[in-house]
Amino acid sequence: MIARRRIERPEEDFPMAPMIDMVFLLLVFFMCVSTLAQVDKSTPIDLPESERSRVSDDLHGRGILSLDEEGVIHIGSKKVSHKELPAYLRESLARDSELKIQLRADRQTSYANIKKVLQICAEAGAYEIIYSTYQTKI
Repeated sequence: MIARRRIERPEEDFPMAPMIDMVFLLLVFFMCVSTLAQVDKSTPIDLPESERSRVSDDLHGRGILSLDEEGVIHIGSKKVSHKELPAYLRESLARDSELKIQLRADRQTSYANIKKVLQICAEAGAYEIIYSTYQTKI
């Protein structure tokens, strides 16, 4: 009878250095993304409700303007005056000729303030306006 030797192979080590590098890179990535998300956070606005509102599937190519209840214009978290807005819109339209303006107006904002912003948009060449509302739950 032939006795076979049992050859024990050494247990292979799992390379941990690449795994640690990957975890570190993911950590840095998520820290940067969360910081950038906070910087571009828009002003809290109490939008009006509408039964006919719907959320579009295509959200690219939009410039978001927010109007608080006093009629102050916000782009992201930055306040913009009525005199600064046309230059911002022209610059944005020069970068993207198909830019659509998404107007987020607080439900307490007077129509006179909304009308001023619409006139500024039209004078700057931004004709496509999307009004933001909450969808009424039925």
